[in-house]
Amino acid sequence: NSLPNTTLYISLLVEKSKESTDEQDCPAILMFEQAAFLQGAKVELPCHCKPDNIKSVIWFYKRHLSSKEIMLIKNFKNKLAVDTSSTVKEIDLLTRFHVVNFDLLIVPSHSDDSGIYICGSKTGEFFYAYELDIQSTTDARLIFGDKEENPLPEYNTNEFLAYTSFREWSPCDRCGVRGEQRKFGLCYVSSQYINPRYQIKGDDVSCGSDAVPKRFKPLIANRTAEIFIRSCKVPCYSNETLGGKVSNVVNDLATYLQGKFSFLPRRKLPTQNHIYALGDRVTLTCPGSKPEHAVAWDKDNERLYRSEYLIGTRKYMNRFIDHGNNLNIKFIEFTDKGLFTCWLNGKPVASFKLDVTKQPPRRRDLRDAETLFATRIIGFGFIFFIVLFVLIHIIKCWCYHCRCCPPKLDPQSEV
Repeated sequence: NSLPNTTLYISLLVEKSKESTDEQDCPAILMFEQAAFLQGAKVELPCHCKPDNIKSVIWFYKRHLSSKEIMLIKNFKNKLAVDTSSTVKEIDLLTRFHVVNFDLLIVPSHSDDSGIYICGSKTGEFFYAYELDIQSTTDARLIFGDKEENPLPEYNTNEFLAYTSFREWSPCDRCGVRGEQRKFGLCYVSSQYINPRYQIKGDDVSCGSDAVPKRFKPLIANRTAEIFIRSCKVPCYSNETLGGKVSNVVNDLATYLQGKFSFLPRRKLPTQNHIYALGDRVTLTCPGSKPEHAVAWDKDNERLYRSEYLIGTRKYMNRFIDHGNNLNIKFIEFTDKGLFTCWLNGKPVASFKLDVTKQPPRRRDLRDAETLFATRIIGFGFIFFIVLFVLIHIIKCWCYHCRCCPPKLDPQSEV
């Protein structure tokens, strides 16, 4: 059945199935469970309240409840099918959206994935709904504990409370040496004026939710997600036993000596060798890592700490760590040669040996894209100046013959 193009399912009833083994409380009318995530996180939306006799589901998406455009996400012959008007967006969604056991998975999530998601059937039944708010990392506020920076204070008024809800601290990303740990904070609003249809889990919703009254939006416009980073140091082995204490002392001594004397042997890690041309863009991903994991990077004997290399800490950064834990080099230089080591949850797991070469000069072909582009620019520029030159002379001749432009008189000639 086709869906209406007006406001979505305001009074649609969904009955609780007695046959379903799902213990989720199913509302009598379609309500929206509010869920918030940080950009890049893995999102899983379970299809609750689905009767057991339903063997396939369709996920419906709208950017806002009042939006007219509807997107369908479904499994068709074990392949994901997306019904959207944009081909480019469809290709992007096919790589990130998955329907597994009726649940919708988004990996990784983007900020423009925010909106209304409804699990239903092709016959027009609707089982469960979510309002998803993906808070961007691009404008997230960075907080460094070593610089004595603090999170944003709560914003409390007579009508609502805006605050940052932080997750738990991640594990220390290095052991035996100074490392870092981080925690993510999402913006939330608590108010008695929140739309009741979004209060499945209480009257707290994320700041990007449509349930927040419009009059509150300007007051919380400057509140964004927050990323808190602080230093840490943990041993590489447990201190509970005598053997663990001895291992820690030996490990600390070996780390110190290896830092002082480069000729000392080091523990070999799986190493990948890469050769790049000068100016190439490079992105290194730690094997087995996910955005929520604790990942650290070293270059030779240099620690690449987030307090210096996290994206957004400086205006221009050629080498930086993004919020997905990837190490990025915009334009690789000869100084980027070396051995890059990544740590995963406190342990070094892999190395990348980078070499940089200068591309040999090559003769341009007339069919090269760069040559064709330059030829067009030069040709259009030549034609433009020729037309401008001819136009100026035509105007001058017209003024001279028609005398529409009277000559300037010298004031002294009239005396």
